[in-house]
Amino acid sequence: MNYPTNLHVYTPSLPSLRDRDWIALRELFDRDDGDEIEADIHTNLFWLIPEPCWEDDPFDFLREYL
Repeated sequence: MNYPTNLHVYTPSLPSLRDRDWIALRELFDRDDGDEIEADIHTNLFWLIPEPCWEDDPFDFLREYL
């Protein structure tokens, strides 16, 4: 493919937040159950992390080449 060497990329500027957006953000983060939500997220993420299998040799696949 033949791409031009001088590419100019222009992105539109981000619009500023409106008053209603600030109100919605304050309501979202100004909650009394934030600690419970954080604990729930932490618990669910913990279950997504695969537990390492310490008995397996991670370099076992290289044995036939050594």
